[in-house]
Amino acid sequence: MLERIEPSRIFVFLREHIGDVVNSTAALTCLRRRFAHAQLCVEVGERAVAVLENFPGIDEIWVRPTHQGVWGKAAFVYRLRRARFDLAVILDDSADMVLHAALAGIPLRFGVSRKPKFRRLYTDFVPHSWTMHETLDHFRELVLRLGCDVCDYRPRLYPSRDDTRIALSQLEQAGWDGKTPLVGINPGASRAHRQWFPERFAQVCERLAAMGWGCVILGSKHDEPLSRRIAQACSAPLYVLTGKLTILQLAALMPSLRLLITADSGPMHVAAAMETRVLALYGITDPVYTGPFGEGHIIIRHHEVCDGCSVERCVHDRACMKRISVDEVSAQIERALHERTDTHSGHPSG
Repeated sequence: MLERIEPSRIFVFLREHIGDVVNSTAALTCLRRRFAHAQLCVEVGERAVAVLENFPGIDEIWVRPTHQGVWGKAAFVYRLRRARFDLAVILDDSADMVLHAALAGIPLRFGVSRKPKFRRLYTDFVPHSWTMHETLDHFRELVLRLGCDVCDYRPRLYPSRDDTRIALSQLEQAGWDGKTPLVGINPGASRAHRQWFPERFAQVCERLAAMGWGCVILGSKHDEPLSRRIAQACSAPLYVLTGKLTILQLAALMPSLRLLITADSGPMHVAAAMETRVLALYGITDPVYTGPFGEGHIIIRHHEVCDGCSVERCVHDRACMKRISVDEVSAQIERALHERTDTHSGHPSG
């Protein structure tokens, strides 16, 4: 029956975090191919809307404010009702989104269900599982239920030529000679307890410089204090691009990097989507659930269950991140830089 669904207007609910939206582009591509003649409208959080710039096949983008409030949500439902969509695809696990779709009168509602709340409002749903990748696996299963072909299921970003030109120009302005091979360093993460330590990143950069590699320090403006601490602790020259690149300019830079060293973060997923190998430093979060797309990535994790800790809160002063040593990271970097690995498709490996 689902294979015969032919909606004319599709509304897709996306998340608000950069990495989640990057991974959701795999499902978006499948939906666009499956429903080639339908109008495709996407709602996305304002922090991640730039991920979808240049993305082919999206007819309209609605930007969701980070803080909507009750009246903002009511106005959204009213707008949704007036737009007369006939299929809602919820690439999230929020119960509120299926409620909004139902209140807006959208007859077909497909999504991922984490909680029993409002579950009866789904036409069909994928039950949430902690053993599946949060976005890649759940959303792949969801679009399969809509009759999509998932043979080439992978995240996609579309940086422009201008994005590439600006990214390389910023790199040259930071002091790059155009010849020194590059490794990226992304020190930030959405939560402070998911971050490694600036002083240890500085030591890694010094060891890379001794091997003839240049280090590009990346991240958003929010990460500038971390970047400054790395630069202050490092005796080797660094190419600091923190806060200077848009999301797609960051994506355009990734093919110039042999490796990205990063915490569990949005730039990690940007790198994986651009087929740049990742060395990811994990603490409390589970790489099976949130890891980078693709084969050949290296995951370092010394997680031990800590009473009171969660993915949102640490009460043990980042003990799991402290277990990751400079020597261990350096050894894995050497391994990565001496291997040629295809990161085109698949799931995290470590």
